[in-house]
Amino acid sequence: MAWEERWSRPVAVATFGSILFIVAAIVVASQFGGADGDSELLRNVEAHRSAQLVSSILQAIGVGLLAAPLYYLFRAADARSETMRSQLVGVVIAAPLFLAILAILSGVSTLHAASEFVSDEVPRLMAKGVALGSDRANDIATDAITEAPLRPLAAGFGLGGQIGFAIAMLYTTLHAMRTGLLTRFWGSLGMALGAVSFLFFQFTLLWFIYFGLLLLGAVPEGKPPAWKSGEAEPWPTPGEKAAEGLDEREDEAEARD
Repeated sequence: MAWEERWSRPVAVATFGSILFIVAAIVVASQFGGADGDSELLRNVEAHRSAQLVSSILQAIGVGLLAAPLYYLFRAADARSETMRSQLVGVVIAAPLFLAILAILSGVSTLHAASEFVSDEVPRLMAKGVALGSDRANDIATDAITEAPLRPLAAGFGLGGQIGFAIAMLYTTLHAMRTGLLTRFWGSLGMALGAVSFLFFQFTLLWFIYFGLLLLGAVPEGKPPAWKSGEAEPWPTPGEKAAEGLDEREDEAEARD
């Protein structure tokens, strides 16, 4: 509990910092986004090479910082649970770092593809009278992206990071809910967002906003009791709630009698 108290604010700051870095990366990337097809995308990237590089770095920092809240919650749940596998902490830390490496490798490989496409393929297409937005130009641009030197390495880190992140979110939020560190709603939401993080990673940031506020004690309902007791405080099941309500009504009836 002393460790949790000492690191709650730094982890909250890292959590909000992660979100800010990711949002900033999206804003910077908007300078070369909105292209109609890969051919225009690569031309825009080549015209804004510094923006592409900055966006990749910001995204890498933002995603990498997510290791802090995930590790913090994993350790807190592990201290209160007898069934958690402590060895999975490696996945919790490695998954965001793999995604950070993916952001850098993907950005660099896209820069390489843009340079090759604009310097070599665009003049040939123009000489043949092929428009850049045509299917032929887009196919060539797509091949340039997929055949970039670092693309296979980026794909490997991306696959490992995405699978690891989904496992880390599912496993950590599940046990955090079971030990009473998260309410049933936020625990279930964290599990659901972790499962679909492959497709909707940005929506996962909503859960991290809540967790950052929770660490600061800024949520309306306050921290669940397990944070203060240092022990697991499982939430009662619907059947247990119904039985408790029945016992209370019987006690009230006896008191009236």
